[in-house]
Amino acid sequence: MLRELVIENFVLIHRAEIDFSPGFTVITGDTGAGKSLLLKAFMMLLGARGEAKLIGDMGKTATVQAVFDVSPSIRQFLEERAIEHDEELIVRRVLSSDGKNRVFLNGVLTTLQDLRGLAANLVSLAGQHEFQRLLSGDEQRNWLDEFAGVSCQRLSSLLKEATGLRKKLKTLVKKRQEQLRERERLQADAELIDKVNPQPGEEDELFEERKILRQTEKIRGIGQELYQRLYGERESIVESLSECQRLLDKLASIDPSVEGLCNQMNSIVHEADDVAASIRDYIYDLPLDNTRLDEVEDRLFALKGLRKRFGPSIEDVIAYRNRIEEELTSLDDLDTRIQELERELQLEEARVMEEAKKISAKRKEAARVFAQRVQEQLKDLQLDKAVFDVKVESPQEPSIGDVKAHGFDRVTFLFCANPGRSLEPLSEVASGGELSRLLLAIKVVMGRLQGSETLFFDEIDAGLGGEVAEKVGVKLRAISDWAQVIAITHFPQIAAQAHNHLVVKKEQTGERTVSSVREVHGESRAEEIARMLGGESGKAREYAKELLGSVLRGA
Repeated sequence: MLRELVIENFVLIHRAEIDFSPGFTVITGDTGAGKSLLLKAFMMLLGARGEAKLIGDMGKTATVQAVFDVSPSIRQFLEERAIEHDEELIVRRVLSSDGKNRVFLNGVLTTLQDLRGLAANLVSLAGQHEFQRLLSGDEQRNWLDEFAGVSCQRLSSLLKEATGLRKKLKTLVKKRQEQLRERERLQADAELIDKVNPQPGEEDELFEERKILRQTEKIRGIGQELYQRLYGERESIVESLSECQRLLDKLASIDPSVEGLCNQMNSIVHEADDVAASIRDYIYDLPLDNTRLDEVEDRLFALKGLRKRFGPSIEDVIAYRNRIEEELTSLDDLDTRIQELERELQLEEARVMEEAKKISAKRKEAARVFAQRVQEQLKDLQLDKAVFDVKVESPQEPSIGDVKAHGFDRVTFLFCANPGRSLEPLSEVASGGELSRLLLAIKVVMGRLQGSETLFFDEIDAGLGGEVAEKVGVKLRAISDWAQVIAITHFPQIAAQAHNHLVVKKEQTGERTVSSVREVHGESRAEEIARMLGGESGKAREYAKELLGSVLRGA
Protein backbone atom coordinates (compact mmCIF):
# COMPACT_ATOMS: atom_id res chain seq x y z
CA MET A 1 0.00 0.00 0.00
CA LEU A 2 1.14 3.55 -0.77
CA ARG A 3 1.54 5.54 2.43
CA GLU A 4 3.23 8.77 1.39
CA LEU A 5 4.17 10.72 -1.72
CA VAL A 6 6.68 13.58 -1.66
CA ILE A 7 7.23 15.75 -4.74
CA GLU A 8 9.85 18.50 -4.96
CA ASN A 9 10.46 20.99 -7.80
CA PHE A 10 8.46 18.86 -10.21
CA VAL A 11 7.20 21.14 -13.01
CA LEU A 12 4.75 23.47 -11.16
CA ILE A 13 4.82 21.64 -7.84
CA HIS A 14 7.41 23.25 -5.56
CA ARG A 15 6.86 20.79 -2.73
CA ALA A 16 3.99 18.52 -1.87
CA GLU A 17 3.81 15.98 0.94
CA ILE A 18 0.76 13.78 0.52
CA ASP A 19 -0.31 11.14 3.00
CA PHE A 20 -2.35 8.29 1.57
CA SER A 21 -4.71 6.21 3.65
CA PRO A 22 -6.31 2.83 3.03
CA GLY A 23 -9.58 2.79 1.14
CA PHE A 24 -10.67 4.90 -1.79
CA THR A 25 -8.90 8.21 -2.48
CA VAL A 26 -9.96 10.64 -5.21
CA ILE A 27 -7.92 13.43 -6.74
CA THR A 28 -9.89 16.33 -8.21
CA GLY A 29 -9.27 19.87 -9.37
CA ASP A 30 -9.93 22.31 -12.18
CA THR A 31 -8.83 21.40 -15.68
CA GLY A 32 -5.17 22.36 -15.97
CA ALA A 33 -4.70 22.58 -12.21
CA GLY A 34 -1.99 19.94 -12.25
CA LYS A 35 -3.72 16.59 -11.68
CA SER A 36 -1.73 15.17 -14.58
CA LEU A 37 1.46 16.08 -12.69
CA LEU A 38 0.50 13.62 -9.96
CA LEU A 39 -0.02 11.00 -12.64
CA LYS A 40 3.40 11.76 -14.13
CA ALA A 41 4.93 11.54 -10.66
CA PHE A 42 3.38 8.11 -10.20
CA MET A 43 4.64 7.03 -13.61
CA MET A 44 8.14 8.18 -12.64
CA LEU A 45 7.92 5.89 -9.63
CA LEU A 46 6.94 3.04 -11.94
CA GLY A 47 9.97 3.54 -14.18
CA ALA A 48 8.76 6.00 -16.81
CA ARG A 49 11.42 7.93 -18.70
CA GLY A 50 12.64 11.03 -16.87
CA GLU A 51 13.10 14.26 -18.83
CA ALA A 52 14.85 17.49 -17.90
CA LYS A 53 11.71 19.47 -18.80
CA LEU A 54 10.00 17.99 -15.73
CA ILE A 55 12.38 19.93 -13.48
CA GLY A 56 10.81 23.09 -12.02
CA ASP A 57 12.39 26.52 -11.60
CA MET A 58 13.38 26.08 -7.95
CA GLY A 59 16.65 24.26 -8.63
CA LYS A 60 18.53 21.93 -10.93
CA THR A 61 16.94 18.72 -9.67
CA ALA A 62 13.46 17.30 -9.27
CA THR A 63 12.62 14.59 -6.76
CA VAL A 64 9.70 12.18 -6.52
CA GLN A 65 9.62 9.91 -3.49
CA ALA A 66 7.07 7.41 -2.26
CA VAL A 67 6.79 5.17 0.78
CA PHE A 68 5.14 1.77 0.38
CA ASP A 69 4.35 -1.01 2.82
CA VAL A 70 6.46 -4.08 2.12
CA SER A 71 4.40 -6.94 0.70
CA PRO A 72 5.77 -10.49 0.40
CA SER A 73 6.64 -9.94 -3.29
CA ILE A 74 8.42 -6.66 -2.53
CA ARG A 75 10.23 -8.29 0.39
CA GLN A 76 11.51 -11.05 -1.90
CA PHE A 77 12.61 -8.47 -4.48
CA LEU A 78 14.59 -6.48 -1.89
CA GLU A 79 16.15 -9.53 -0.26
CA GLU A 80 17.31 -10.88 -3.62
CA ARG A 81 19.25 -7.62 -4.03
CA ALA A 82 20.44 -7.46 -0.42
CA ILE A 83 18.54 -4.21 0.20
CA GLU A 84 17.63 -3.76 3.86
CA HIS A 85 14.09 -2.81 4.84
CA ASP A 86 12.10 -2.17 7.99
CA GLU A 87 8.78 -3.31 6.55
CA GLU A 88 8.73 -0.26 4.31
CA LEU A 89 10.04 0.59 0.88
CA ILE A 90 11.16 4.09 -0.05
CA VAL A 91 11.37 4.66 -3.78
CA ARG A 92 13.10 7.87 -4.84
CA ARG A 93 13.69 9.24 -8.35
CA VAL A 94 16.02 12.20 -8.81
CA LEU A 95 16.11 14.04 -12.13
CA SER A 96 19.02 16.38 -12.90
CA SER A 97 19.22 19.15 -15.45
CA ASP A 98 22.41 17.53 -16.81
CA GLY A 99 20.29 14.61 -17.97
CA LYS A 100 21.36 12.18 -15.23
CA ASN A 101 18.64 10.11 -13.57
CA ARG A 102 19.14 8.31 -10.30
CA VAL A 103 16.97 5.68 -8.69
CA PHE A 104 17.15 4.76 -5.00
CA LEU A 105 15.45 1.89 -3.19
CA ASN A 106 15.70 2.41 0.58
CA GLY A 107 18.65 4.70 -0.05
CA VAL A 108 20.49 2.17 -2.24
CA LEU A 109 21.36 3.38 -5.73
CA THR A 110 19.86 0.99 -8.28
CA THR A 111 18.87 0.85 -11.93
CA LEU A 112 15.81 1.97 -13.82
CA GLN A 113 15.45 -1.59 -15.06
CA ASP A 114 15.21 -2.83 -11.46
CA LEU A 115 12.58 -0.21 -10.71
CA ARG A 116 10.54 -1.28 -13.72
CA GLY A 117 10.81 -4.88 -12.57
CA LEU A 118 9.43 -3.85 -9.18
CA ALA A 119 6.69 -1.60 -10.58
CA ALA A 120 4.04 -4.31 -11.01
CA ASN A 121 4.28 -5.02 -7.27
CA LEU A 122 3.81 -1.36 -6.34
CA VAL A 123 0.92 0.15 -8.28
CA SER A 124 -1.39 -1.07 -11.01
CA LEU A 125 -2.06 1.93 -13.26
CA ALA A 126 -5.13 2.22 -15.48
CA GLY A 127 -5.88 5.29 -17.54
CA GLN A 128 -7.13 6.60 -20.84
CA HIS A 129 -3.84 5.66 -22.47
CA GLU A 130 -4.78 2.04 -21.81
CA PHE A 131 -7.90 2.23 -23.97
CA GLN A 132 -5.75 1.63 -27.04
CA ARG A 133 -4.08 -1.27 -25.25
CA LEU A 134 -7.54 -2.64 -24.58
CA LEU A 135 -8.23 -2.60 -28.33
CA SER A 136 -4.93 -4.25 -29.24
CA GLY A 137 -5.00 -7.97 -29.99
CA ASP A 138 -1.53 -8.42 -28.53
CA GLU A 139 -2.53 -6.69 -25.27
CA GLN A 140 -5.73 -8.72 -25.09
CA ARG A 141 -3.64 -11.86 -25.38
CA ASN A 142 -1.25 -10.57 -22.69
CA TRP A 143 -4.14 -9.91 -20.28
CA LEU A 144 -5.57 -13.37 -20.87
CA ASP A 145 -2.13 -14.93 -20.39
CA GLU A 146 -1.66 -13.04 -17.14
CA PHE A 147 -5.04 -14.23 -15.92
CA ALA A 148 -4.34 -17.80 -17.02
CA GLY A 149 -0.88 -17.82 -15.48
CA VAL A 150 0.58 -18.49 -18.90
CA SER A 151 4.26 -17.82 -19.38
CA CYS A 152 5.66 -17.90 -22.89
CA GLN A 153 9.24 -17.76 -21.63
CA ARG A 154 9.93 -21.46 -22.13
CA LEU A 155 8.25 -21.44 -25.55
CA SER A 156 10.31 -18.42 -26.55
CA SER A 157 13.47 -20.18 -25.37
CA LEU A 158 12.60 -23.40 -27.23
CA LEU A 159 11.71 -21.46 -30.35
CA LYS A 160 14.98 -19.58 -30.14
CA GLU A 161 16.85 -22.88 -29.85
CA ALA A 162 14.95 -24.32 -32.82
CA THR A 163 15.61 -21.17 -34.84
CA GLY A 164 19.32 -21.44 -33.99
CA LEU A 165 19.40 -25.09 -35.11
CA ARG A 166 17.56 -24.16 -38.30
CA LYS A 167 20.14 -21.48 -39.06
CA LYS A 168 22.99 -23.91 -38.38
CA LEU A 169 21.37 -26.49 -40.66
CA LYS A 170 20.87 -23.89 -43.37
CA THR A 171 24.52 -22.86 -43.07
CA LEU A 172 25.72 -26.47 -43.29
CA VAL A 173 23.49 -27.23 -46.28
CA LYS A 174 24.82 -24.12 -48.00
CA LYS A 175 28.38 -25.16 -47.15
CA ARG A 176 27.72 -28.64 -48.50
CA GLN A 177 26.40 -27.15 -51.74
CA GLU A 178 29.51 -24.98 -51.98
CA GLN A 179 31.72 -28.00 -51.31
CA LEU A 180 29.88 -30.02 -53.95
CA ARG A 181 30.51 -27.23 -56.43
CA GLU A 182 34.15 -27.10 -55.33
CA ARG A 183 34.46 -30.88 -55.65
CA GLU A 184 32.97 -30.75 -59.13
CA ARG A 185 35.35 -27.94 -60.07
CA LEU A 186 38.40 -29.80 -58.81
CA GLN A 187 37.34 -33.02 -60.50
CA ALA A 188 36.75 -31.16 -63.77
CA ASP A 189 40.21 -29.57 -63.49
CA ALA A 190 41.76 -32.97 -62.83
CA GLU A 191 40.02 -34.51 -65.85
CA LEU A 192 41.16 -31.64 -68.04
CA ILE A 193 44.79 -31.98 -66.93
CA ASP A 194 44.70 -35.78 -67.12
CA LYS A 195 43.31 -35.61 -70.64
CA VAL A 196 46.39 -33.65 -71.78
CA ASN A 197 48.72 -35.50 -69.37
CA PRO A 198 51.60 -33.01 -69.47
CA GLN A 199 55.14 -34.26 -68.77
CA PRO A 200 58.04 -32.33 -67.19
CA GLY A 201 60.28 -30.72 -69.87
CA GLU A 202 57.95 -31.87 -72.62
CA GLU A 203 57.19 -28.40 -73.92
CA ASP A 204 60.86 -27.52 -74.53
CA GLU A 205 61.32 -30.74 -76.50
CA LEU A 206 58.24 -29.99 -78.60
CA PHE A 207 59.49 -26.48 -79.34
CA GLU A 208 62.73 -28.00 -80.71
CA GLU A 209 60.88 -30.62 -82.67
CA ARG A 210 58.54 -28.00 -84.18
CA LYS A 211 61.55 -25.90 -85.16
CA ILE A 212 62.93 -28.85 -87.12
CA LEU A 213 59.60 -29.90 -88.59
CA ARG A 214 59.01 -26.42 -89.96
CA GLN A 215 62.32 -26.80 -92.03
CA THR A 216 61.90 -30.44 -93.12
CA GLU A 217 62.35 -29.78 -96.87
CA LYS A 218 65.48 -27.74 -96.35
CA ILE A 219 66.90 -30.40 -94.05
CA ARG A 220 66.02 -33.13 -96.57
CA GLY A 221 67.80 -31.25 -99.36
CA ILE A 222 70.94 -30.78 -97.29
CA GLY A 223 70.86 -34.42 -96.20
CA GLN A 224 70.42 -35.76 -99.69
CA GLU A 225 73.25 -33.59 -101.00
CA LEU A 226 75.47 -34.76 -98.14
CA TYR A 227 74.55 -38.41 -98.73
CA GLN A 228 75.28 -38.11 -102.43
CA ARG A 229 78.68 -36.62 -101.76
CA LEU A 230 79.53 -39.22 -99.17
CA TYR A 231 78.22 -42.29 -100.94
CA GLY A 232 75.70 -41.89 -103.70
CA GLU A 233 77.47 -40.41 -106.71
CA ARG A 234 80.55 -41.54 -108.81
CA GLU A 235 83.80 -40.72 -107.15
CA SER A 236 81.98 -40.10 -103.86
CA ILE A 237 83.94 -39.52 -100.69
CA VAL A 238 83.47 -43.12 -99.53
CA GLU A 239 84.60 -44.44 -102.90
CA SER A 240 87.66 -42.16 -102.87
CA LEU A 241 88.50 -43.23 -99.32
CA SER A 242 88.14 -46.87 -100.36
CA GLU A 243 90.62 -46.29 -103.21
CA CYS A 244 93.01 -44.69 -100.72
CA GLN A 245 92.54 -47.79 -98.54
CA ARG A 246 93.49 -50.05 -101.51
CA LEU A 247 96.64 -48.05 -102.18
CA LEU A 248 97.70 -48.11 -98.49
CA ASP A 249 97.15 -51.85 -98.39
CA LYS A 250 99.40 -52.20 -101.45
CA LEU A 251 101.99 -49.95 -99.82
CA ALA A 252 101.86 -51.97 -96.58
CA SER A 253 102.55 -55.16 -98.53
CA ILE A 254 105.83 -53.55 -99.57
CA ASP A 255 106.60 -51.71 -96.32
CA PRO A 256 105.00 -53.19 -93.27
CA SER A 257 105.80 -50.02 -91.26
CA VAL A 258 102.73 -48.28 -92.79
CA GLU A 259 100.40 -51.02 -91.65
CA GLY A 260 99.18 -48.77 -88.80
CA LEU A 261 98.15 -46.15 -91.34
CA CYS A 262 96.40 -48.87 -93.23
CA ASN A 263 94.31 -49.77 -90.17
CA GLN A 264 93.59 -46.11 -89.47
CA MET A 265 92.39 -45.56 -93.04
CA ASN A 266 90.24 -48.67 -92.80
CA SER A 267 88.55 -47.18 -89.75
CA ILE A 268 87.97 -43.88 -91.56
CA VAL A 269 86.38 -45.69 -94.49
CA HIS A 270 84.01 -47.60 -92.17
CA GLU A 271 83.09 -44.41 -90.24
CA ALA A 272 82.42 -42.52 -93.45
CA ASP A 273 80.27 -45.40 -94.61
CA ASP A 274 78.39 -45.38 -91.27
CA VAL A 275 77.87 -41.60 -91.51
CA ALA A 276 76.47 -42.00 -94.99
CA ALA A 277 74.15 -44.79 -93.80
CA SER A 278 73.00 -42.69 -90.84
CA ILE A 279 72.30 -39.70 -93.10
CA ARG A 280 70.37 -41.98 -95.42
CA ASP A 281 68.27 -43.29 -92.48
CA TYR A 282 67.84 -39.74 -91.15
CA ILE A 283 66.49 -38.59 -94.50
CA TYR A 284 64.26 -41.65 -94.68
CA ASP A 285 62.74 -40.88 -91.25
CA LEU A 286 61.89 -37.30 -92.16
CA PRO A 287 58.08 -36.91 -92.55
CA LEU A 288 56.84 -36.67 -96.07
CA ASP A 289 53.91 -34.34 -95.07
CA ASN A 290 52.82 -31.97 -92.18
CA THR A 291 51.00 -34.62 -90.18
CA ARG A 292 53.58 -34.68 -87.37
CA LEU A 293 53.93 -30.90 -87.40
CA ASP A 294 50.17 -30.59 -86.90
CA GLU A 295 50.38 -33.07 -84.01
CA VAL A 296 53.14 -31.05 -82.38
CA GLU A 297 51.26 -27.77 -82.91
CA ASP A 298 48.10 -29.28 -81.37
CA ARG A 299 50.06 -30.61 -78.42
CA LEU A 300 51.74 -27.27 -77.80
CA PHE A 301 48.35 -25.53 -78.02
CA ALA A 302 46.89 -27.93 -75.43
CA LEU A 303 49.84 -27.36 -73.12
CA LYS A 304 49.52 -23.60 -73.58
CA GLY A 305 45.85 -23.84 -72.55
CA LEU A 306 46.84 -25.64 -69.35
CA ARG A 307 49.55 -23.08 -68.61
CA LYS A 308 47.15 -20.20 -69.15
CA ARG A 309 44.53 -21.73 -66.83
CA PHE A 310 46.63 -23.40 -64.15
CA GLY A 311 50.21 -22.15 -64.81
CA PRO A 312 52.21 -20.10 -65.43
CA SER A 313 54.44 -23.09 -66.20
CA ILE A 314 53.77 -26.73 -67.04
CA GLU A 315 55.54 -27.65 -63.81
CA ASP A 316 52.95 -25.50 -61.97
CA VAL A 317 50.16 -27.34 -63.78
CA ILE A 318 51.58 -30.71 -62.72
CA ALA A 319 52.02 -29.48 -59.12
CA TYR A 320 48.36 -28.26 -59.07
CA ARG A 321 47.21 -31.66 -60.33
CA ASN A 322 49.01 -33.33 -57.44
CA ARG A 323 47.37 -30.92 -54.96
CA ILE A 324 43.87 -31.65 -56.29
CA GLU A 325 43.90 -35.08 -54.68
CA GLU A 326 44.84 -33.57 -51.33
CA GLU A 327 42.12 -30.93 -51.60
CA LEU A 328 39.48 -33.48 -52.52
CA THR A 329 40.50 -35.58 -49.53
CA SER A 330 40.35 -32.56 -47.21
CA LEU A 331 36.75 -31.62 -48.14
CA ASP A 332 34.51 -32.51 -45.18
CA ASP A 333 31.77 -35.02 -45.54
CA LEU A 334 28.94 -32.91 -44.08
CA ASP A 335 26.13 -35.35 -44.78
CA THR A 336 26.47 -37.03 -41.38
CA ARG A 337 26.46 -33.74 -39.47
CA ILE A 338 23.50 -32.52 -41.52
CA GLN A 339 21.54 -35.66 -40.69
CA GLU A 340 22.34 -35.20 -36.99
CA LEU A 341 21.19 -31.58 -37.08
CA GLU A 342 18.00 -32.54 -38.89
CA ARG A 343 17.21 -35.03 -36.11
CA GLU A 344 18.00 -32.42 -33.43
CA LEU A 345 15.81 -29.85 -35.17
CA GLN A 346 12.97 -32.33 -35.51
CA LEU A 347 13.07 -33.08 -31.77
CA GLU A 348 13.33 -29.38 -30.86
CA GLU A 349 10.43 -28.46 -33.11
CA ALA A 350 8.40 -31.24 -31.50
CA ARG A 351 9.11 -29.65 -28.09
CA VAL A 352 8.09 -26.24 -29.48
CA MET A 353 4.80 -27.63 -30.80
CA GLU A 354 4.12 -29.46 -27.53
CA GLU A 355 4.69 -26.29 -25.49
CA ALA A 356 2.64 -24.15 -27.89
CA LYS A 357 -0.25 -26.62 -27.67
CA LYS A 358 -0.09 -26.59 -23.86
CA ILE A 359 -0.24 -22.79 -23.86
CA SER A 360 -3.14 -22.83 -26.30
CA ALA A 361 -5.08 -25.33 -24.19
CA LYS A 362 -4.45 -23.27 -21.05
CA ARG A 363 -5.63 -20.10 -22.79
CA LYS A 364 -8.82 -21.70 -24.02
CA GLU A 365 -9.55 -23.09 -20.58
CA ALA A 366 -8.95 -19.71 -18.92
CA ALA A 367 -10.82 -17.67 -21.55
CA ARG A 368 -14.21 -18.87 -20.32
CA VAL A 369 -13.47 -18.11 -16.67
CA PHE A 370 -11.95 -14.72 -17.49
CA ALA A 371 -14.95 -13.70 -19.60
CA GLN A 372 -17.32 -14.84 -16.85
CA ARG A 373 -15.54 -12.81 -14.17
CA VAL A 374 -15.38 -9.67 -16.31
CA GLN A 375 -19.08 -10.10 -17.10
CA GLU A 376 -19.87 -10.24 -13.40
CA GLN A 377 -18.05 -6.94 -12.84
CA LEU A 378 -19.94 -5.31 -15.72
CA LYS A 379 -23.26 -6.04 -14.01
CA ASP A 380 -22.32 -3.61 -11.23
CA LEU A 381 -21.45 -0.93 -13.80
CA GLN A 382 -24.89 -0.67 -15.46
CA LEU A 383 -23.88 -3.04 -18.24
CA ASP A 384 -25.91 -5.97 -16.92
CA LYS A 385 -27.32 -6.67 -20.42
CA ALA A 386 -23.92 -6.57 -22.08
CA VAL A 387 -22.12 -9.72 -23.12
CA PHE A 388 -18.35 -10.09 -22.97
CA ASP A 389 -16.47 -13.08 -24.32
CA VAL A 390 -12.92 -14.08 -25.20
CA LYS A 391 -12.25 -15.90 -28.43
CA VAL A 392 -9.07 -17.94 -28.80
CA GLU A 393 -8.46 -18.96 -32.42
CA SER A 394 -5.89 -21.54 -33.46
CA PRO A 395 -4.93 -23.08 -36.82
CA GLN A 396 -6.88 -26.26 -37.47
CA GLU A 397 -3.66 -28.21 -37.90
CA PRO A 398 -0.90 -25.96 -36.50
CA SER A 399 2.59 -26.38 -37.89
CA ILE A 400 5.94 -25.11 -36.71
CA GLY A 401 5.60 -22.20 -39.15
CA ASP A 402 2.54 -20.96 -37.24
CA VAL A 403 4.38 -20.72 -33.92
CA LYS A 404 5.65 -17.34 -32.75
CA ALA A 405 7.19 -16.37 -29.41
CA HIS A 406 3.66 -16.14 -27.96
CA GLY A 407 2.39 -19.34 -29.56
CA PHE A 408 -0.01 -19.77 -32.47
CA ASP A 409 -3.24 -18.38 -30.96
CA ARG A 410 -5.06 -15.20 -31.86
CA VAL A 411 -6.96 -13.75 -28.91
CA THR A 412 -9.91 -11.42 -29.48
CA PHE A 413 -12.13 -9.73 -26.89
CA LEU A 414 -15.75 -9.84 -28.10
CA PHE A 415 -18.45 -7.48 -26.88
CA CYS A 416 -22.11 -6.79 -27.33
CA ALA A 417 -23.78 -3.97 -25.37
CA ASN A 418 -27.35 -4.64 -26.46
CA PRO A 419 -29.38 -7.86 -26.31
CA GLY A 420 -30.12 -9.49 -29.63
CA ARG A 421 -26.98 -8.20 -31.32
CA SER A 422 -24.16 -10.52 -32.26
CA LEU A 423 -20.80 -10.46 -30.52
CA GLU A 424 -18.21 -8.45 -32.42
CA PRO A 425 -14.54 -7.60 -31.79
CA LEU A 426 -14.31 -5.02 -29.02
CA SER A 427 -12.43 -2.58 -31.27
CA GLU A 428 -15.41 -2.41 -33.64
CA VAL A 429 -18.40 -1.96 -31.33
CA ALA A 430 -17.53 -0.48 -27.91
CA SER A 431 -18.16 3.21 -27.17
CA GLY A 432 -15.90 5.36 -25.00
CA GLY A 433 -18.09 4.92 -21.91
CA GLU A 434 -18.32 1.18 -22.45
CA LEU A 435 -14.56 0.95 -22.84
CA SER A 436 -14.10 2.84 -19.56
CA ARG A 437 -16.31 0.43 -17.66
CA LEU A 438 -14.84 -2.59 -19.40
CA LEU A 439 -11.30 -1.47 -18.54
CA LEU A 440 -12.38 -0.96 -14.93
CA ALA A 441 -13.93 -4.43 -14.85
CA ILE A 442 -10.77 -6.02 -16.29
CA LYS A 443 -8.55 -4.10 -13.86
CA VAL A 444 -10.69 -5.32 -10.97
CA VAL A 445 -10.38 -8.92 -12.15
CA MET A 446 -6.65 -8.59 -12.82
CA GLY A 447 -6.01 -6.65 -9.60
CA ARG A 448 -7.51 -9.38 -7.45
CA LEU A 449 -5.55 -11.97 -9.37
CA GLN A 450 -2.27 -10.10 -8.99
CA GLY A 451 -2.92 -9.25 -5.36
CA SER A 452 -2.18 -5.61 -6.19
CA GLU A 453 -2.48 -3.48 -3.07
CA THR A 454 -2.71 -0.14 -4.89
CA LEU A 455 -4.81 0.54 -8.00
CA PHE A 456 -4.45 3.96 -9.67
CA PHE A 457 -7.19 5.00 -12.10
CA ASP A 458 -6.64 8.05 -14.30
CA GLU A 459 -9.97 9.46 -15.50
CA ILE A 460 -11.46 6.01 -15.84
CA ASP A 461 -14.81 7.82 -16.09
CA ALA A 462 -14.16 9.09 -19.66
CA GLY A 463 -17.32 9.00 -21.76
CA LEU A 464 -19.67 8.22 -18.86
CA GLY A 465 -22.89 9.90 -17.78
CA GLY A 466 -23.72 10.94 -14.25
CA GLU A 467 -25.80 7.89 -13.35
CA VAL A 468 -23.20 5.48 -14.69
CA ALA A 469 -20.45 7.50 -13.01
CA GLU A 470 -22.15 6.92 -9.66
CA LYS A 471 -22.10 3.18 -10.35
CA VAL A 472 -18.39 3.43 -11.17
CA GLY A 473 -17.85 5.32 -7.90
CA VAL A 474 -19.67 2.62 -5.97
CA LYS A 475 -17.55 -0.04 -7.70
CA LEU A 476 -14.30 1.81 -6.89
CA ARG A 477 -15.39 2.13 -3.25
CA ALA A 478 -16.21 -1.59 -3.18
CA ILE A 479 -12.81 -2.43 -4.63
CA SER A 480 -11.20 -0.51 -1.77
CA ASP A 481 -12.37 -3.25 0.59
CA TRP A 482 -9.46 -5.37 -0.65
CA ALA A 483 -7.13 -2.85 -2.30
CA GLN A 484 -6.07 0.77 -1.94
CA VAL A 485 -7.78 2.72 -4.73
CA ILE A 486 -6.60 6.10 -6.05
CA ALA A 487 -8.54 7.79 -8.84
CA ILE A 488 -8.33 11.07 -10.75
CA THR A 489 -11.87 12.08 -11.68
CA HIS A 490 -14.03 14.94 -12.97
CA PHE A 491 -17.27 13.39 -11.72
CA PRO A 492 -18.72 14.52 -8.36
CA GLN A 493 -20.69 11.26 -8.18
CA ILE A 494 -17.37 9.36 -8.12
CA ALA A 495 -15.58 11.86 -5.87
CA ALA A 496 -18.41 11.65 -3.32
CA GLN A 497 -17.89 7.88 -2.98
CA ALA A 498 -14.28 8.24 -1.81
CA HIS A 499 -13.03 7.78 1.74
CA ASN A 500 -10.33 10.40 1.17
CA HIS A 501 -10.32 13.45 -1.08
CA LEU A 502 -7.30 15.35 -2.46
CA VAL A 503 -7.67 18.60 -4.38
CA VAL A 504 -5.07 19.95 -6.81
CA LYS A 505 -5.11 23.70 -7.20
CA LYS A 506 -3.11 26.07 -9.38
CA GLU A 507 -2.30 29.48 -7.91
CA GLN A 508 -0.38 32.58 -8.96
CA THR A 509 2.36 33.50 -6.45
CA GLY A 510 4.07 36.67 -7.56
CA GLU A 511 5.36 35.94 -11.04
CA ARG A 512 5.21 32.18 -10.53
CA THR A 513 2.44 29.69 -11.14
CA VAL A 514 2.36 26.95 -8.53
CA SER A 515 0.30 23.77 -8.18
CA SER A 516 -0.48 22.53 -4.70
CA VAL A 517 -2.20 19.48 -3.28
CA ARG A 518 -4.29 19.43 -0.11
CA GLU A 519 -6.67 17.02 1.55
CA VAL A 520 -10.21 18.28 2.12
CA HIS A 521 -12.77 17.29 4.75
CA GLY A 522 -16.17 18.43 5.83
CA GLU A 523 -17.22 21.79 4.42
CA SER A 524 -14.11 22.09 2.27
CA ARG A 525 -14.91 18.78 0.63
CA ALA A 526 -18.55 19.78 0.14
CA GLU A 527 -17.36 22.97 -1.58
CA GLU A 528 -15.15 20.97 -3.92
CA ILE A 529 -18.03 18.60 -4.76
CA ALA A 530 -20.23 21.64 -5.37
CA ARG A 531 -17.61 23.10 -7.72
CA MET A 532 -17.55 19.83 -9.62
CA LEU A 533 -21.34 19.94 -9.86
CA GLY A 534 -21.04 23.19 -11.75
CA GLY A 535 -21.15 26.01 -9.25
CA GLU A 536 -21.05 27.17 -5.69
CA SER A 537 -24.74 28.06 -5.37
CA GLY A 538 -26.77 26.98 -2.42
CA LYS A 539 -28.42 24.21 -4.41
CA ALA A 540 -25.03 22.86 -5.52
CA ARG A 541 -23.80 22.82 -1.92
CA GLU A 542 -26.96 21.10 -0.74
CA TYR A 543 -26.68 18.45 -3.44
CA ALA A 544 -22.99 18.00 -2.62
CA LYS A 545 -23.82 17.44 1.04
CA GLU A 546 -26.59 15.07 0.01
CA LEU A 547 -24.15 13.06 -2.11
CA LEU A 548 -21.60 12.97 0.69
CA GLY A 549 -24.21 12.24 3.30
CA SER A 550 -25.64 9.26 1.47
CA VAL A 551 -22.15 7.83 1.13
CA LEU A 552 -21.33 8.40 4.77
CA ARG A 553 -24.65 6.91 5.86
CA GLY A 554 -23.99 3.85 3.74
CA ALA A 555 -20.39 3.48 4.91
